[in-house]
Amino acid sequence: MSFSRAVAFLWVRTWRNRLVRQVQRLKRPRYLLGALVGAAYLYSLVGRSVFVQGTGRGVSPNARMFAEFSLEVSVLGTLVTAWVLGADRPALSFTQTEVQYFFPAPVTRKALLHYKLLRGLLSAALAALAATVFVGRFTSPHPELFFLGAALAMGTLYLHGTAASFVRAWLVSRGRWGSAVRWTVVGLVLVAVMGTLVTTLEAHPWPANAGAPYAVREWLRDVLNAPGTRAVLWPGRALVAPSMARSTQDFLRYLPASLALLAAHYAWVMAVETPFEDSAVAGADARTREQARRGNRSARGGNIRVGRVPFMLKARGRPEVALVWKNLIARKRLGGGLVMLLGFVLIGALVALVLNDTRMFSNTRELLGPMSLMVAVAMAVIGPSAFRTDLRMDLPKLELLRALPLTGRQVVGAELAASALTLGAAQWVMLLVALVLGVGMDDETLAPWSTPVVLGLLSVLPALGLAGLLVQNAAVVLLPAWIPADSERARGVEALGQRLLTLVGTLVVTFLGLLPAAVVALLVGYPLFTVVGRWAVPLAGLVAAGALFAEVALGVAVLGRAFERLDVSEEQSNEG
Repeated sequence: MSFSRAVAFLWVRTWRNRLVRQVQRLKRPRYLLGALVGAAYLYSLVGRSVFVQGTGRGVSPNARMFAEFSLEVSVLGTLVTAWVLGADRPALSFTQTEVQYFFPAPVTRKALLHYKLLRGLLSAALAALAATVFVGRFTSPHPELFFLGAALAMGTLYLHGTAASFVRAWLVSRGRWGSAVRWTVVGLVLVAVMGTLVTTLEAHPWPANAGAPYAVREWLRDVLNAPGTRAVLWPGRALVAPSMARSTQDFLRYLPASLALLAAHYAWVMAVETPFEDSAVAGADARTREQARRGNRSARGGNIRVGRVPFMLKARGRPEVALVWKNLIARKRLGGGLVMLLGFVLIGALVALVLNDTRMFSNTRELLGPMSLMVAVAMAVIGPSAFRTDLRMDLPKLELLRALPLTGRQVVGAELAASALTLGAAQWVMLLVALVLGVGMDDETLAPWSTPVVLGLLSVLPALGLAGLLVQNAAVVLLPAWIPADSERARGVEALGQRLLTLVGTLVVTFLGLLPAAVVALLVGYPLFTVVGRWAVPLAGLVAAGALFAEVALGVAVLGRAFERLDVSEEQSNEG
């Protein structure tokens, strides 16, 4: 059997086995229900119009210009990244299985190179299909032409990255001389680009009548059509043009240039090809070791990153505090996002102060105050799903938690506390920013209500986030088979459907839990409003938060008893 036939057989059998496994999983009710919900969601999202002729005809000129410019800049960024970032070795990755079976086989290096290039081009085609589904049908009147153009562009970018990695590896092998040549050329290109852009902006300054209708759009159009800008954006435009063609005639006119670029990059890869076996073996070994480490971490209870110790754990005290301490040192996903958001807030304030422009500070204040309030409110909705330092993170080690000399109520309460403290602190930071900057201070009607409403939310939002966390962790205790471990990556339509069902169930249960708190807050706040006016809002917020905390305490007690009766081994056997 030839190498090409063996590869074709391997790919066909791999996809066949994967499809058979996916179909066999549908025999289980949770996977079948998830697949039905996921398929219905995808159909409602893209199924009705993805291949309908003329889906992109209603795109405004502004949206189309922005889409073209964004794609062109993305292409240029990819080209620059291929020469600036990444390791200085051939960008060809092989799995441990491929290394074990292909490298000792009587297969030439050219055949292995063609094998990896074909896989890369197929991946580029799949990425182009995803881009067509989620972007192309809105920006192009011909999604099928957008797919073909995007596939050509992504395939060319893949070949460019491969060729650039070969050249970089060759330059590194030449020592300091090679590195000096590489960075000199990169520096000269960047300087030329920056000089061209500065010259273009000097010829087309920011319009004095920027507030006039279409003034900014016309200025941007003039800048993009200037000779210097066109020269800088030419590589991106050459690759993006087929996918953004408005007609079949335009696509056929752009097609020869795209095919020529693809063929030229293929010839470039073949011409600069360097030995890649050693780096491929080293990369495969490194990935295998990393997967083994992840597997060990998953077996020990999740893939977490250890951060700073929040406080010193004393030798004596309540034992459940140790669980809170353990979970607090696990930095999770929204930590970096929160720091980035706070950084934007501080940078905006510093820019206004440095420029010493009171009008700009006022505008910055008008923007950042409401934005901080919206972020705090959004955290109450998405925070319980994002902050997972609780039973969802410890799902692989539930048996170990049940073996601890703690009651179920203590375990559930301690697991909730870490996520609740993290989420509550993030909400308080955002609310304090909103309180200092003010919300709606330029409106005579909203300004008097700004401080009372924010003060009321200081107690309500953390309680609401805690209620959402209780619902999320209740799913772990009551339906552990539906919740993937924090270290697992569920894929497929059925996984999408399961997430949607979990989200809907969480929102429904949380809403039902809010009703008693809202009724109590209304019964207390309405009489107080006739006495103290708008300052009854913080008091009503405290009452609502107290009602939510009482519901959470009752829920923790109920979940604690269910946790003590939980048999994880039985759930796993039912899954098998």
